[in-house]
Amino acid sequence: MTAQELMNRLIGEANLGKPTVDTCKHGDPKQEVQKVGVCLTATPDVLRAARDWGADLLITHECTYYDHLDNLRPDPITAKKKELVDSCPFVLWRFHDFIHLNEGRPDGIHVGFLERLGVEYSYDGSRYADLAAPTTPRELAKRISERLGIPHPRIAGDPNLPVTRIALYLGACGSQVDAFSSDDAQLCIAGELCEWREVEPIRDAAQLGIPKALLLLGHAASEEPGMALLAEGLQTRFPALEVRFFPCGELVSYAE
Repeated sequence: MTAQELMNRLIGEANLGKPTVDTCKHGDPKQEVQKVGVCLTATPDVLRAARDWGADLLITHECTYYDHLDNLRPDPITAKKKELVDSCPFVLWRFHDFIHLNEGRPDGIHVGFLERLGVEYSYDGSRYADLAAPTTPRELAKRISERLGIPHPRIAGDPNLPVTRIALYLGACGSQVDAFSSDDAQLCIAGELCEWREVEPIRDAAQLGIPKALLLLGHAASEEPGMALLAEGLQTRFPALEVRFFPCGELVSYAE
């Protein structure tokens, strides 16, 4: 099948009711595909690895050029990256909106995270999941570090608070997490947030005796399990294809 046909199968008949960024960013959509790469972010290292592997299609969740609409910025970093993208023989296609919002199905990024976490849970397809047994943010942080490979999950609020209901704000959800302050979830698990606006209230909550806590994982680290699950699903659904997941790794490094 072609890249266009495969992406049509992924998107299906869904209609978000608004413009989508899930479009071909590079290459010919009519190109036949046999080897499909999947990644969270098409970093230079990922682009080179996919090219060396012989990918016909690389599906990325995030934008490539530091702008949600992939508008090119007039700076040397963007220019150098575009030069690299232009040298790649594969099709580059973004798959962002539909994995989050496809026809009322559970958010694929949330499901991937919960499955990789390996805890018993129930999930209604919204931002909320209920754990089968109470656990603490400290215990979940350790599990996240071990199972997801995130070296330093950050905890705000009470690290020893027993929690059963969690709110998922993976990736970059910004001020949307304001709703967490007034709902019945005890723990918010998030990617990246503005500290003074969204993290500070959680610290204050703990000091005021309000049962709230937050785990902050980093944008890429929080969403990558969902794209890894997408790659596994593609291989199962289309066994004639060769599918490979390309991790982009931690965005930052840590001082010893």
